Amino acid sequence: MKEELLEKIVLETIDVPSLPTVAGKVLQLMNDDFSSINQLEKIISQDQSFSTRLLKIANSPYYGRGKKVDSVSTAIILIGLNTMKNLVVAASLKDIHRKFGLFEQRLWDHSLGVSIAASALAAETRLMSSEEALVVGLIHDIGKTILNNSMPDSYSLIIERVYDEGISFIEAENDMLGFNHCNVGGLVARKWKLPKNLEAVIEYHHSEDFSMVEDSDYEFQCLIVKTADALCLNLNIGLRSSVEMSDIELERLGISKDKFAEISEKVKATYLEQKSEVEA
Repeated sequence: MKEELLEKIVLETIDVPSLPTVAGKVLQLMNDDFSSINQLEKIISQDQSFSTRLLKIANSPYYGRGKKVDSVSTAIILIGLNTMKNLVVAASLKDIHRKFGLFEQRLWDHSLGVSIAASALAAETRLMSSEEALVVGLIHDIGKTILNNSMPDSYSLIIERVYDEGISFIEAENDMLGFNHCNVGGLVARKWKLPKNLEAVIEYHHSEDFSMVEDSDYEFQCLIVKTADALCLNLNIGLRSSVEMSDIELERLGISKDKFAEISEKVKATYLEQKSEVEA
């Protein structure tokens, strides 16, 4: 299906939300070469719940590195501006949810698990920074959140099929809607003018090949998140499914099956320990 036609169908079917106000202002400011850390801190600090969530994520084991991050300016210095852009989007996730029931909690738990797994895989492979992997993992399934918000009754039937028939979300979505959460996520990422690496991961993290990805660095980020996603689905973290990781994909990451099994165990233990550290 041509991209223009697909976008037309998606836009006619779902309600694409606006990026939460504070996140939009922050991203706009970050794209301005003449902006300052003080300006950035001022905008973020005006929204108490948002800045609290952002600092909670910044103080998670993958960012804090043992140092207490007690201000937005410290977070920016420790994390760096580029990764901070992604962190701002991740901290906005709670504002995008219209309701927060059982499925939303499971989806959040899964995203948290994927962020931990992606961070561990990034540390092992050194194909992207662990910090950036954490945030990309948190937001990779934003298309599911938006579909669930837009069509809760229809999406609950998709969730039922996933669990009753043992098929993937992509299969159930394509069959019942004619498009899937990756299509929706990619469209939203472009509408929100998110950083290009985030757009690539959101849109292509389930792809069989990454020929559509314009940058080889983004390609490896997609592969890391795809692998992290499969790892968490097999461990029943949040969502569950049986997903085979191909030897070729693990080989591209430079990870043996034994090392992958070892990373899986570490991720499971870390997820259980740290679930309360990073909140939506």
